[in-house]
Amino acid sequence: MLNSRVRPSFTPVAVLIFLMTTACATKSIGPSEADIAAIKAMNRDVLNKMLVEQDTSALNNVALDQYLVVAPGGRVETKEQAIAGIDSLDVRGFEISKEQIIISGNTVVHVGRIDIDGTMQPMGKFPPMKMMTTFVKSDDEWRMLSRAITPCIPIAVELGAC
Repeated sequence: MLNSRVRPSFTPVAVLIFLMTTACATKSIGPSEADIAAIKAMNRDVLNKMLVEQDTSALNNVALDQYLVVAPGGRVETKEQAIAGIDSLDVRGFEISKEQIIISGNTVVHVGRIDIDGTMQPMGKFPPMKMMTTFVKSDDEWRMLSRAITPCIPIAVELGAC
């Protein structure tokens, strides 16, 4: 007569293998070092195209449709408004320094200081600014969700805080 209650026999090695493969399969894998380097390069490329070359193609291709930017004057702009605003720029170059990367799952925030050699109408010459750009992984590629660019107050620059 067959026993209707069959007990599976697990060895300690089988249990360990099961736990290891389950943990690996459920662990969320965040961005790699290569992803981080690509995100920094993408950010610089978009800035160079927009600011220096006055070419909107990079932002148009990289930014999600929901993209928002807090512009240096404090105005919140949509992707379309940011693209339309390049006519007000006269920029020769820029430098990003004091970079930090914040990672949470499939979201990367790139923070840094940006010094822009140029002007923006009607504001005039750009002061030193802090920039924060948010990237999310969408359809297996990194896309830009938002950006904030905030002018640094002179005392913060003097104290090295910006």
